[in-house]
Amino acid sequence: MNDQERFRIHSHLTQSRFLHVEDALDIGKVRLFAGEYRRGEGASKTTAHFIDLADARVLFSDLAWGKAVDYVEYKGTTGGENGPVSRVLKVRRKGDKVWFTLERGPGEVVGEGAVKPAGDPEVMVNIPLTVWEARRMGMAVLAHLQAWEVVTLRKRTGKG
Repeated sequence: MNDQERFRIHSHLTQSRFLHVEDALDIGKVRLFAGEYRRGEGASKTTAHFIDLADARVLFSDLAWGKAVDYVEYKGTTGGENGPVSRVLKVRRKGDKVWFTLERGPGEVVGEGAVKPAGDPEVMVNIPLTVWEARRMGMAVLAHLQAWEVVTLRKRTGKG
């Protein structure tokens, strides 16, 4: 399934930024797609991050409950046209805001295929949400995951 075909679970839009949460459950992940834009000009920068299903359950549960979140996740790809690419997701609650920060930039392969940032990110998008907006997002994602799990379980047991 390519990125344009992914089901959009939830969207958060501001006057200059967006954050979409998308279904990538076919590969066991939830995709975050974020960017900055100007009306009438389109997006000036975009980036994406894929969260493993087990981690997504915990993160979005904490958001749904309004817990103080301080989550950082490092991912990346080892091979690209310009070498390894680092992707970093930060979700932090600061006061009455929850900030999603997605970064993409050059990476360095360490160990058995892990990628760490190598220098400053080429793309960084910060998206602020109120605690209420973050809770709404968390609940929407959890409801989607639960529905997907029910359908998946029914298929596995031959009851669907």
